[in-house]
Amino acid sequence: MIDLNRFFRPMDGRMQVDEALYGQVQMCERMAEAMSRNSSHSLYIIDYNAKGFIYVSPNPLFLCGHTPNEVMAMGYGFYEKVVPAEEVQMLLEINEAGFRFFYSHPREERLAMSIDYDFHLCYGEGNQQLIHHQLTPIQLDAEGNIWLALCSVSLSTAKSEGNVVCSVGRGSEHYAYSFASKRWKLLPQTVLSEREADILRLSIRGFNMKQIGESLFIDVNTVKYHRRHLFQKLGVANITEAIGLAESMRLI
Repeated sequence: MIDLNRFFRPMDGRMQVDEALYGQVQMCERMAEAMSRNSSHSLYIIDYNAKGFIYVSPNPLFLCGHTPNEVMAMGYGFYEKVVPAEEVQMLLEINEAGFRFFYSHPREERLAMSIDYDFHLCYGEGNQQLIHHQLTPIQLDAEGNIWLALCSVSLSTAKSEGNVVCSVGRGSEHYAYSFASKRWKLLPQTVLSEREADILRLSIRGFNMKQIGESLFIDVNTVKYHRRHLFQKLGVANITEAIGLAESMRLI
């Protein structure tokens, strides 16, 4: 058993949330529910004041065989049930490092921040799935703490867990977290050419290189040329990794 309060370190436990403000929560829930109907991602909303979940979408990817109501009832105890033990410790470190990074920025920047990372979910009988998790603040309390946050869960394109990236200023700056040094490092700014962005978008739709060439009115060798430069620019080995990194860095 772990102390679930560690998920909130170093957040101030005395949040300044007026009960009257909880009238806003229902609207957030309805918006998340509407988004979930039009997305393949699992969505859920964290209430850091109550230290639990106030909405969990019915998408089965995140549920691991449970119902949305069961996941909400378990709250943060859900992670202990469905995440490998060694990765729970990783999530605790990500949470603490992420909160400290969040508080290192001025209050006016905090709603424009988000954090992405990858970890495994267990589906019983030893089956695991690597998922990509993105957390974005929705509402702050009177002192600038994260009160409500929207989380999105999708299939990961990474090869392993971790890969922590925090975006600041609506995606204009990206910082990667190092588990070795316990530090955040500013990533070089990456700008995709129009052709590179087009290739990524068509690849996300499942187009192969021949189909991409036909759609962009270029030959396959030209597609290969742009893909090769794209991989070098992002420091990845294949299109799957390129898509995952580009999405995390809000490049497409």
